[in-house]
Amino acid sequence: MEFIELLKYIFLGIVQGATEPLPVSSSGHLRIVSHYFGVDVPDLHFEVFLNGASLLAVFIVYRKDLIELTTDVIKYVRARNEKHYESFRLACLLIIGTIPAVVIGGLFRDFFGGELTALRYVAISLMITAIALWLIRNLRGHKTDRGITIFDAVIVGLAQMLALAPGISRSGATIVAALARKIEAETALKFSFFLSIPVSIGSLVLESTTIYEAIVHNDLLWLYVIAFVMSLIVSILAIKLLIDVVTSGKLLYFAMYCFAVSVLIWIF
Repeated sequence: MEFIELLKYIFLGIVQGATEPLPVSSSGHLRIVSHYFGVDVPDLHFEVFLNGASLLAVFIVYRKDLIELTTDVIKYVRARNEKHYESFRLACLLIIGTIPAVVIGGLFRDFFGGELTALRYVAISLMITAIALWLIRNLRGHKTDRGITIFDAVIVGLAQMLALAPGISRSGATIVAALARKIEAETALKFSFFLSIPVSIGSLVLESTTIYEAIVHNDLLWLYVIAFVMSLIVSILAIKLLIDVVTSGKLLYFAMYCFAVSVLIWIF
């Protein structure tokens, strides 16, 4: 294991871990790192693998909510107890919200992972993210889990679909859509992160063979593990930071960051 290779994978793990939960686009930042820092980023399977670390971070941070949701859904399915209906309803809304990204991602996977990875498209997407974050910076919603409608779930799901393009932040797009639909901040965050779970798991399943072959054939097990652990640690910190930022109404800072990065890409 060469020291430079070790540093590269640590660096990539940190970049992915920091930018996946935050509304700044992890896929866009990996393209930027590759282009400007000369870091050889492995193909899509590696990004999906590290996204698994961010997925695990969601499970860790929201473990109580996820356990409660899962338990309530099982109880409702078994006994049709109205006490647990709202959790069952929320699970159904999450499924509805997942459909657009699954369908479009499956049909146009090569397009999103190929043509749109060009740096000029990343710059445009980051600018779109910046504008969207700026527009909703002062919105304060009132809807809790009980207030989310099917239409809300569809809108947030369509936003997640747009985030298939590198530079469009998944968390940013879904949070913007949720806040625009008058969903209160903490609920918007939870719905956004819960919505990422099925898509992330699906991506891991689709890329599992490629990930396995890359690790085994190239003897990269420990480097992948190190990158995964770094991404997991940083993802947990990033999720907690985002919770604080969104609940305190400071999304403007991320809008300014995305705008600045987009402008710098065009300049250089």
